[in-house]
Amino acid sequence: MKHYLGTAAALLLATSGLAGAETTIRFAHMNSDSHFVNKAGQAMADAVAERTGGEVRIDMFPSGQIGENSQVTEQITLGGDLIGQVGPGTIANYVPDFGIIVYPFMYADFADAQKLLSSELIQGIEAQAEEQNNIKVLCYFAFGIRDLYTRDTPVHVPEDMAGLKMRVQPTTVYTEMVKQVFGAAPTPMPWPEVYSAFAQGVIDAGEAPPAAILDQKHYEHAKYLIQTNHILDLSPIVMSASLFNRLSGEHQAVVQEEADNACASMTKTALDGYQAGIDELASKGMTVISDIDKSLFAAKAAGIADAFPEWSDGLYDAARAAIEGK
Repeated sequence: MKHYLGTAAALLLATSGLAGAETTIRFAHMNSDSHFVNKAGQAMADAVAERTGGEVRIDMFPSGQIGENSQVTEQITLGGDLIGQVGPGTIANYVPDFGIIVYPFMYADFADAQKLLSSELIQGIEAQAEEQNNIKVLCYFAFGIRDLYTRDTPVHVPEDMAGLKMRVQPTTVYTEMVKQVFGAAPTPMPWPEVYSAFAQGVIDAGEAPPAAILDQKHYEHAKYLIQTNHILDLSPIVMSASLFNRLSGEHQAVVQEEADNACASMTKTALDGYQAGIDELASKGMTVISDIDKSLFAAKAAGIADAFPEWSDGLYDAARAAIEGK
């Protein structure tokens, strides 16, 4: 039944479209319509429409209107007319090695991330996603620098997290991080439900970039922001490979170029705005804890790779070698 419903949804998306447009594509994501992802996506849509004379149209669907990440990704694998901003951990449900991209404490900065993303290792993983699962990666951007935040518990060392329930994306790399790095109880939960979960005390902690905390107003119920900087959050923009392949060569080039422009814009916005986001959260009442020894948290991340027997042999070491130029 689940497969049938997913197929039906994909067929509906594949056959729908607005009159006068050769191809209409839905751009789905979980952020609000005021978030920089939506703004950059809209700029991409406008540029694609102009450059193709309206023959390719992209409509924005923010705030999980088409479903949360796993649902959007499933529809893409089934050939839906979709572009999606989804987490690497979600794609890792189809291609396990994809999860290496968001391994905690992997990168010193975005330059390190670019070394890995441009490597033959990642190119091979992307090819697997496209050939076996119909997932085409258009580009990557830095969604932000992820920090820990809590409802009412100040945290300075990992042991301060003992016994806390921490919201986590429902993917292994995040659940293992919560258990091994933070020593908390992972509580998988869709992003749109986190605000009410904080308000009701269902969860004690979460982790996200400052911009995302602001976007969802979690500061209204979370008192502490702890600058763990545990993940440079890289997010791909993906689309149905079969849809991309149906476009003319000229239209493929336009979509790819404008996606690259969108990713560059989002990366700049996210990284340039990190400290401003921290400052704004402080102005809204959150207590910012920055005097922590990050190495105490980072040291606990080494064992996360052991939780992935499905990863290719030596994947973590290969990723480190790509970053270090070995």
